[in-house]
Amino acid sequence: MNWCAVTTTNSCASSSNIVRHQVALHLIVSYMKTVLSLLIAGFLATACSPKAQLVTLRATNLRPVTDQGLVMDTDTLTLRYSFTEERGQMHILLVNKLNRPLYVDWKRSSFIIGKEKLDYWHDVADVNLNTSAVNSWHGRYTVGSINGVISKDDAVGFIPPGTQLEKRQFVIYPNGSIRLPGQPEIVEEASKTIGRKKPVAVDVYTYQPDQSPLQFRNYLTLSTDKDFRTEFHIDTKFWASDIRVMPASQLTGVALHEYESGDYTGSYTVPIPFKKPDGFYIRLPIQ
Repeated sequence: MNWCAVTTTNSCASSSNIVRHQVALHLIVSYMKTVLSLLIAGFLATACSPKAQLVTLRATNLRPVTDQGLVMDTDTLTLRYSFTEERGQMHILLVNKLNRPLYVDWKRSSFIIGKEKLDYWHDVADVNLNTSAVNSWHGRYTVGSINGVISKDDAVGFIPPGTQLEKRQFVIYPNGSIRLPGQPEIVEEASKTIGRKKPVAVDVYTYQPDQSPLQFRNYLTLSTDKDFRTEFHIDTKFWASDIRVMPASQLTGVALHEYESGDYTGSYTVPIPFKKPDGFYIRLPIQ
């Protein structure tokens, strides 16, 4: 027997086993590092993810209509309120359904929060000025001019038959966040984050009109004649009927699109904008 050959063979086998163990150990360590990194990243993303209050509004004399907002329909007019923006800028749409003009008296129309009345019209004018100047060759004098435009909102809105008038002026909740009394119901929603299968926990606060932490009114004075002999009023009380506290990423989300072009296939994402005509949202500070 060739003892040298046997010894050499055993030595090579031992070296090969050591290498295999080292590679396996390296793969295990790398895998554990990857998993640990993902867990830490997920924890940080969850802990530091900004949240938002999603507010749903209801009103005394309006009905919610999908993709439109809160609506009143009569033989005279269609009145529509929508709020789809951060902090809820109120958008009013008035449609004249008559065969004669309709008038809105903005001097006697108001946005009301609590006891505070905010008027739609003020007897002031906006002035926008533009200046131009030409210096002399020697810089001893300057010839200049000032041009300006003075504009003033109409005190009375005129809506011809079969037309509409729009108004955007007041923001519902311009600062801070809404204080939420009571205990929420915790519900789960499907995540709008691509690749996340775990549902998202949402705190839901529900309120009756008189107990809601957000209440306001809008008061309109209208008439079917310019002298307002036939004037009538629409006094609408709004309240937050539903406020949901959720990750801000749930407000929008993204849509995944796949494509195929020749020998190439792939995918891309398109952001989905926030759209809720009967409500708005408030981003909360990261805590």
